[in-house]
Amino acid sequence: MKKWRCTVCGYIHQGDNPPEKCPNCGAVREKFIEVALDFEEIHIHHAQKISYGQEVEINPFFGDYEAIAPYIYNLPVGKKVPLHKHPTTDELFFIIKGRIKFKIGDKELIATAGDVVKGKMNIPHSFANVGDEPAAFLSVKAPKPVDLVMLEE
Repeated sequence: MKKWRCTVCGYIHQGDNPPEKCPNCGAVREKFIEVALDFEEIHIHHAQKISYGQEVEINPFFGDYEAIAPYIYNLPVGKKVPLHKHPTTDELFFIIKGRIKFKIGDKELIATAGDVVKGKMNIPHSFANVGDEPAAFLSVKAPKPVDLVMLEE
């Protein structure tokens, strides 16, 4: 079976032919290119992990890391992730697109594309899309020994 990548959003389709329309971004069939079957995934365009759904999505990058856990968070307009903390790991947030309001400890800020936000271990944090378009950011932290603690806000 062949693999096809949408050149607009990075979505990967498996099949003998590319789809008529990209299910992620709506691009036409002509925007797909074939990806070699033996291509070892050492490069992923961030758009392959961005989605356009109505709920918050957390999509992992490369599943074979042992020392870090990178994820793309997709935040539809108006959606938020409640206050929580990670007792065993720090976290970095790199904003890819949108306007995201972070609450980290007793500080609040608005971050936009290209900004990096630091979340320190055991400090409560939350984030919300306060823009008028879907938002996305890369989160990098140590792998989970299930270290998430949800808090009341």
